Amino acid sequence: MELANEELGMAPSRRPAGPRRDLDPLYALAAAVLITVGSWYLLKELAALLRPLVLAVFLAYMILPAHQAIRQRVHAKFAGPLLVLLVAMALLGLALIIYSNLVDLKAELPQLVERARGLIERLRTWGRDHLPTWVLDPVPDTTRAEAETTARLRTLASNLVNTASNFLAEALIVVFYLIFLLLEARRFPARVRAGFPAVQADRVLATIASINRAISSYLRAKTLASLVTALPVVVVLWAFGVSFPGMWGVLAFVGNFIPYVGSLVALALPVLLAFLELEPLSRPLSVLALLVLVQFVTNSFIEPRLTARAVDLNPLVVMIALAFWGLCWGAVGMVLAVPLTVVLKIVWESIPLTRPLARLMAEE
Repeated sequence: MELANEELGMAPSRRPAGPRRDLDPLYALAAAVLITVGSWYLLKELAALLRPLVLAVFLAYMILPAHQAIRQRVHAKFAGPLLVLLVAMALLGLALIIYSNLVDLKAELPQLVERARGLIERLRTWGRDHLPTWVLDPVPDTTRAEAETTARLRTLASNLVNTASNFLAEALIVVFYLIFLLLEARRFPARVRAGFPAVQADRVLATIASINRAISSYLRAKTLASLVTALPVVVVLWAFGVSFPGMWGVLAFVGNFIPYVGSLVALALPVLLAFLELEPLSRPLSVLALLVLVQFVTNSFIEPRLTARAVDLNPLVVMIALAFWGLCWGAVGMVLAVPLTVVLKIVWESIPLTRPLARLMAEE
C-alpha cells in the first residue's frame, strides 16, 4: 500500500502512535513499583548478609585514613595486617563489654524494679497530699499491675541480652568482611578497568570517587561530633556514680549517627537509670541538666559547623530515609540511613533519567 502511494506521488500512511505514547507513563510507574517492591523484599530477606557487609564498608571508610597514617610509620606489608588486628580487637572488645554490661543490667533488674516501685509510691503519696482527688485514679488491683510490670521488665531485659548476643555475632561477621575489604581496596580500580570498557570504567570510577568523597566527609564530621558528645556523657555519668557509664557513652556515640531521634533515646535511658539509682533527687536532676546541656551545645553549635557541607540532603528526605531503613534493618538501618541515601543520590546524579530526582533530594 505504501509502495502504491509512493508511485502515485502520495505520502505513505502511518498509524497513529498516540495511544502507545499515552501508556508510557503507566509503564514507567509499573516498573518503578516493581523495582521498589523487589528491592524491599530482597533487602528484608538478605538482611543477615547485606547489613554486616554495608557496616563493614562504612567502617572501611573510617579506617582507611588510619591505614595511611600507619603506613608512614610501619612497612607497607605489615601496615594492613596490623590495622586489621587492631580494628578486630577493638570491635570484639567493644561487643564483649556491651554484652557483659547488659548481662549485669539484667542481674540488677529486680533491685531497679523495687526502686521504681518505691519512687512511684512516693509520687503517688505526694500526689494524694497535694493534688485533687480526680487527678490520680485509684488502681483496682495493685498486685496484678505490679506482677504485669515485673513480667514486662523481665521480658525487656531478656530481649536486651538476646540483642547483645546477636550484636556480638554480627560484629564477628563485620570483622571478616572488613578484613577482605581492606585487602581488596587497593586492587579495586584495576579490577574495574579490567572488567569494563575504558569510557565506562572511567565513568564508574568517577562515580565511586564522588561517593568516596561524600561518605568520607560525612563520616569524618559525624564521628568527631559523636566523640564530642559521648565523652562528656561518660564523664558526667561516671562522676555521679551511674552504673555502666561506658555502655551509655557507646549508646550516645552510636545514637548521634541517627538524626533527630538517636540523641533523645541515648539521653533518656541513662537519665532514667540515674533517677532509679541516685539519691537525693537533686543528683539525678543535675545529671539530666548536664546531659541536656551537652546535647544542646553539640547539636546547636559543634555539629552544624562540622557537618554543614558534608551532607546535601533535604530534611524531609532524611526523615523518609530513617523510616524506610528503620523498618527494613532496625536500629542498624537508622544508623546507615543517611550515608546510604547519600550514595543513592550520587548514583542518581550520574544517570540522566534519575538526575531530576537527585536534585529534588538536595537541600538547596
